[in-house]
Amino acid sequence: MRAERGTTMFEVVTALAVVAVVAAVAVPGAARVRAGVSGAEAARRLALVLRSAQAEAQSRGGRVLVEVAGDGDYRVTAAGQRLASGRLGAAVQSTYPGGALEFSARGWAALPGAASPRAGHFTVAGATSTRTVVVQLSGCVRCT
Repeated sequence: MRAERGTTMFEVVTALAVVAVVAAVAVPGAARVRAGVSGAEAARRLALVLRSAQAEAQSRGGRVLVEVAGDGDYRVTAAGQRLASGRLGAAVQSTYPGGALEFSARGWAALPGAASPRAGHFTVAGATSTRTVVVQLSGCVRCT
């Protein structure tokens, strides 16, 4: 008598059931981890936007305006010309009124049109994590 080779239908269905159970458990957990990373990534992106605007103000020798909306959309302008815009992918709250600040030619952050520097921060909220981007009085930008 010859031995049969291959798999039975029962073995295939059992293997598919095990894969389905593992996927049902792993996918929501992986999505939560990815959402947590997006808050941190959005904060790093905002810090990069602010540092770039600061460097642009210093290289131009003039003011550069950064506006960040509550939904995470941002716009960077200088002398009425749009330099950059985009989405952070997370909700943002700010101590700067309207989410707007200007960097002076010396790199100091201030309210739009104001002469004196002003420190403040942006709170970036992802799905599972919240990060803060701090703009110090000296103009130093950092994530916490």
